[in-house]
Amino acid sequence: MQSVITGPWLKIVIRAGRDVVIFVGAYLLANYARFSVLWRIDDYVLAIAAGAVSLVSVIYIMGLYSVESHRRSSFRTHAILLAFAFVLALVVITLVGYLKFDLRIGRGFMALGCLFSLPLLLLNHWLLYHKHRLAPERVAFVAETDAEMQEYLRMREMCPPGVHLVGRISIEHDGDSDNEHLGRLRNTRKLIRKHRLDRIVFLEQRMEDENVLQEFRMLRYLGFQCSSLISLCEKHLHYVPLHLVTMHWLLSSELSSRDLYFSKLKRFFDVITSLILLVLLAPFLLLGMGMVRFFSPEGPVFFRQERVGRFGRRFQIYKLRSMRTDAEKGGAVWSSVSKDPRVFPGGAFMRKYRIDEIPQLLNVLRGEMSFVGPRPERPEFISKLARALPYYQERHMIQPGLTGWAQVCYPYGSSVEDSARKLEYDLYYLKHAGVVFDFLILLDTIRVVLGGGLKQAAAKPAVAPAFSDAVNAP
Repeated sequence: MQSVITGPWLKIVIRAGRDVVIFVGAYLLANYARFSVLWRIDDYVLAIAAGAVSLVSVIYIMGLYSVESHRRSSFRTHAILLAFAFVLALVVITLVGYLKFDLRIGRGFMALGCLFSLPLLLLNHWLLYHKHRLAPERVAFVAETDAEMQEYLRMREMCPPGVHLVGRISIEHDGDSDNEHLGRLRNTRKLIRKHRLDRIVFLEQRMEDENVLQEFRMLRYLGFQCSSLISLCEKHLHYVPLHLVTMHWLLSSELSSRDLYFSKLKRFFDVITSLILLVLLAPFLLLGMGMVRFFSPEGPVFFRQERVGRFGRRFQIYKLRSMRTDAEKGGAVWSSVSKDPRVFPGGAFMRKYRIDEIPQLLNVLRGEMSFVGPRPERPEFISKLARALPYYQERHMIQPGLTGWAQVCYPYGSSVEDSARKLEYDLYYLKHAGVVFDFLILLDTIRVVLGGGLKQAAAKPAVAPAFSDAVNAP
């Protein structure tokens, strides 16, 4: 399990913590302005705490802490969503504050709390929204071989948000005619001061060069950041580009024991959550069953399909039927979330809002699936995808999930290219899986379901044509 210090959710916790401090601090200030006392708000503590938790939860669900928030066209949309979360937090404060009518929160106190907190929250999120432009991480790339130069040029064209690629550093050769050449690795300490570098990145293959490795170790002991390019992508993109994944990276992601989490804590979480959701989602399940009977009465309500689980074990997945009974008379076909002619009227609605997947809670209770993990694929596609995509079988090292990091970051996939993109998120999850990360994915799932699914994928490099060629090979 990832440590508390290095977990991928640490940045989220810090951002949410700042909002909580601002929100609670504003009400303390309002208490002082109203009653000339800084504390003595014992009667309001529960209401304010509930409001703060509601605020950061709604902010996270709407994606305002994520890297995707930076891709919105303007801060105006971000500010509108923040204001909506703020209004919901005030509603929670009012409801909790009026549990005891004699101790209800006064209108003057509420007004002052809003007056102090909302502008500060907007300022904090404006800085958060523009941080990757105002103070990007200044990076130099160690590039000399053809492969490194190719990756350097790729990074220069598609630099992650929050990263400024200053230039490249060579090992032996000088680049006098290259304006982007900063110097040689042996002069790195001078280059750091001259170009105000924050980090040096390199391909993992450079770790095999003892001389280069010695220089990197010395810089690390001096307190300077040196990391592989794939680690930089993990930090800023929250996925791992498939062409950068190596066996060394996969093995290093498994250095810590996962037994406590995967075999005990995760299973306990799955059982409790599934039982609760089966009760809460029962009306929606009944609605879905009724829709199947109304729009497609000729077939069964429930649908079973063979999927591949952990370590390649096969199991039957349960779903509400959303397609015609003759949907696969010509053989297994990838499904899509929209404009699939095999989906009967009403089935598209169920698929859009994931109502058809509620019966999979039974698979979770039976231990065939987890609540969070890579989506289980059909065996008809596994061999083709494994042949086309390197490290595809790694996603079978853990239990498949009802939802997952790939599902909340990338829309429905219906091609090898989509499977490659989702694999990049699945491999990231395999390395960073943990209790807090799983909980955050559940919050992300709420946003995806309420929004009717992801509309489009983030802009990413195209998959190499070799992937498509491989999957179509006999």
